[in-house]
Amino acid sequence: MVPVYRYAVSYAPGRDEAWVARFLDELRRRLDAADGPRFRRLVPPAAPTGGRDEGSYGVGTADIVLALCSPAYFNEGPAQRDWAVLALRRSLGQARTGVAPQLALPLVWEPVDRRLPEPVATADVLSAGRPAEYRSLGLALLTMQAARHRAAWDRVLDAIVARMTAMATAGAAAPELDDRLAAEAPDALSADDAAFTERFRQEVTPVLPALPVARTVSVLRGSGDAPGTAPDGGDPPPDQALALTVPLAAELLPELGRRILLVGPPGAGHTTELARLVRRALDDGTPGRPGAGHASDDATPGRSGAAQTPEDDAVTGRSRGVPGSVGAGWAPWGCRIPFVLSARSGALPRLDGMVPTLAPLAAAQEPAGWAARQLRSGRAFLAVDDLDAVPEGNRAAVWEWLLHLLETHPRAPCVIATNGTGVPWSRLGDDFRVVGLRPLAPDDTRALLNARATSPGDRQALDVLLRRFDTDPLLVGVADRPAAAAALLRAAGSVGRPERVPRHRLLRAAVSAVWRRPREETTAPPVPGLAANQVPDSVLRAASGRLAVSALGLDCSRIPLRTALSALREPGISHSASSERLLAALADRAGVVFRPGPDTVAFPNPEVRTFLAAHHLAHMPGTDTDELLRAHPSAELGELLRQLRAVETGTGTVRSVLAAPGGPPRRLSAGSPPPRPAVRRADVRSSDELRALLRAGTAVPELRCSGTVDGLAEALPRLPGLRSLVLSDDPSLVALPELAGCRSLRSLRLLRCPNLRDLTALESSAVMFLDIDPWPNLPVPDDLRRTRWLSRVDLVTGGPRARQGSVPAQLGAVFPEIRIRRRLHG
Repeated sequence: MVPVYRYAVSYAPGRDEAWVARFLDELRRRLDAADGPRFRRLVPPAAPTGGRDEGSYGVGTADIVLALCSPAYFNEGPAQRDWAVLALRRSLGQARTGVAPQLALPLVWEPVDRRLPEPVATADVLSAGRPAEYRSLGLALLTMQAARHRAAWDRVLDAIVARMTAMATAGAAAPELDDRLAAEAPDALSADDAAFTERFRQEVTPVLPALPVARTVSVLRGSGDAPGTAPDGGDPPPDQALALTVPLAAELLPELGRRILLVGPPGAGHTTELARLVRRALDDGTPGRPGAGHASDDATPGRSGAAQTPEDDAVTGRSRGVPGSVGAGWAPWGCRIPFVLSARSGALPRLDGMVPTLAPLAAAQEPAGWAARQLRSGRAFLAVDDLDAVPEGNRAAVWEWLLHLLETHPRAPCVIATNGTGVPWSRLGDDFRVVGLRPLAPDDTRALLNARATSPGDRQALDVLLRRFDTDPLLVGVADRPAAAAALLRAAGSVGRPERVPRHRLLRAAVSAVWRRPREETTAPPVPGLAANQVPDSVLRAASGRLAVSALGLDCSRIPLRTALSALREPGISHSASSERLLAALADRAGVVFRPGPDTVAFPNPEVRTFLAAHHLAHMPGTDTDELLRAHPSAELGELLRQLRAVETGTGTVRSVLAAPGGPPRRLSAGSPPPRPAVRRADVRSSDELRALLRAGTAVPELRCSGTVDGLAEALPRLPGLRSLVLSDDPSLVALPELAGCRSLRSLRLLRCPNLRDLTALESSAVMFLDIDPWPNLPVPDDLRRTRWLSRVDLVTGGPRARQGSVPAQLGAVFPEIRIRRRLHG
């Protein structure tokens, strides 16, 4: 009787399911056709009840387990649980019979550019000596392109069948495990993780130095409750997300839970606080206390732990056994591995890209799936920054990926710094605790400026600023963010005598400290998701003023979203930006507002709102400011408004609402500039006519030059919008003029230029269509093979029909549309 052996398949479900099925179907045919034992696959039920943590079906009972290895298999798949079961079965079998049974057969489904864990590397016997296509492409691509790689595909499948036959007939059977023993199997892939963890910690360094002042945060108590309910079950108070706040030292941030959303305006110091957490994790030389940094086994997966740690305990310093309790020597949440992810490039790195991004020198020694295992076990935490720099079109996808990562790793702590725009508030649920950094106190601002002033010029500017702080509360208020304080110091030290810097210029520098200019247009490919028409700076400046004026009678930290959108929806505005887009741009680029909740907009402080409102009223003729000041009396607003009007009356210059850093202030446009004159076609016969065309600044899509025209190489790049160039009746033209600077030129026609032979200038041009009439009965020059964009060439001959060999074969392959036409006479 022919024995029958059972085999199971361990792979990352949900990825390449159709190709996995095709590979297994082909493998089944090969197994049935081979001589020797019979094989039967253990097929999972149609609707399995287990998840990824339960492992693959049949791993605990199969005689052979095929492991389809790929980066997703180690990072997202059941590799950790399956190999734990396989290692336990192997150990039990060796203990019973003295011979270690061979259960697992790793297969390269997709190339893994990381070092395989020790159990997988030991069992991988097929990689050595197999076809190069197997190691470089993997079984996935070989299955997809079986017709192209038929020889390699057949050799790999024959090797798999031979190896399975040898494993089945080896005689050493492994014991089977029930579900209870399989669930208790110890991890086997983490044997090398401890050594690499120390190497990773040595390579990672905090990106920023710590601030010389201690920071505090405001805890939004209502953030963990369901919308529409109060914490005690009664009627919800207005603006529940901001109704109750409690101060807390920033060092106790991990006490609030394992999922924290750090919300605030740009320049508030979020990146520095994240770097402080990283420094604490790296400075901790001892492992976490028993139970520290790991969610309890009976805890509900995905819960943040905030429900077990009231704010009262965090404020008084008492701990109830929650990870990250007070102590200078302990790492936050008991995690000694920090993953600091920056989204400034437009996306977040994948799991297998975290180590190359944070510690590139250690990437070669990383065991496959190391980052995923650290997050899954709760030994690593995530610190996500720069989400506000992600293009608007990509932000939803970045958040989706991040939330999916946190859902699949519920034990991993996470801190996300954001200004609140683009946050999927409805998706956060009870997992996140919303926290905001509190503004700097006046004494902390002075201490920060004192630490930043290192040169003699900075010390002189600091003395002037400190004297002004004593008498100017508005200047002290706008400097309550680290970025604003640093901008004040730079503005005061930008001139030789800091005491002569006007007050309004210092205020402008502090308010616009984090203003980011829009990306300039370049020839590089556009950034995916970046809007083609960004909101102009002038529109943002006007919108910030309207929003500040409309919020004069409100609490600047609790402006309803509906009120803000109504203020930005000004009738008659010519720009096409919607009010939602304007509000997002004010937060992302201007940094003058932020979103602390789903239905709330806030200014960084009242002084910023006062400055923006004063500038808007000073620059808007026809506004009844007296009536507005009577409705909202403010001594600071009235005084600043009088100063701005006095400055403009004395200089005769209308200043902008805000000045972008790195350049002088710009005026608000009174209207669109007049359109540039344009003609469809221009004819020139001399260099004088060509220079006159340049002086007029006329846009010329098509230029015709008749006869000898000097200076074409210098003049052509200066013609705006040149698309077509015609050179005719020039016997002296031997070589084409330089065309590298003509970026918009696409068509070139050469008529009756009998001595033209040199076409080298086409190599560096963007010309796509070339027409030469007449072309002598000569072979096509090889210079055309080196052109970058040329796609069609028309050569018109005036003599007998050119021979077929006059067009080189290689040119015909490069330019299939090279046509040689014979002129018809009469």
